[in-house]
Amino acid sequence: MGNFQLEDFVAGWIGGAASVIVGHPLDTVKARLQAGSGYGSTLSCIRTVYRRESVFGFFKGMSFPLASIAVYNSVVFGVFSNTQRFLSHHRCQEPEAGPPHVLSDLLLASMVAGVVSVGLGAPVDLIKIRLQMQTQPFQEGGYGVATKVMPGPCLCL
Repeated sequence: MGNFQLEDFVAGWIGGAASVIVGHPLDTVKARLQAGSGYGSTLSCIRTVYRRESVFGFFKGMSFPLASIAVYNSVVFGVFSNTQRFLSHHRCQEPEAGPPHVLSDLLLASMVAGVVSVGLGAPVDLIKIRLQMQTQPFQEGGYGVATKVMPGPCLCL
């Protein structure tokens, strides 16, 4: 992997991780409101989650997207750039000698990357939403020991 690609991978992971950390609490509120769990408003949902589950309730389901964001971003951006290169090569036979990427190449590369993005992102989102929808942090386990309802993405699968 070249230096440029490694920098892209690291930048994609850092940017993706930052977006997950910053946006996840609001995404949790959005998921709860969309489920129609009887929260009157956004502010009511925020207060209820905080009161019942503390600040940690806003971060349920965050571990899996955070762990997978580097792979997700690198695959999607890699598919986009490789598709673009492939199209350019087959259109010009020598990509360096040909004109810059044409709009049709960009459009097709974006479509292919979008399909891959949905294929990778949908399962991650499903697991994240199932974990976010847990409103009870613990359930009674055997011998009176409290255990998490769905302790993580592996058991959610």
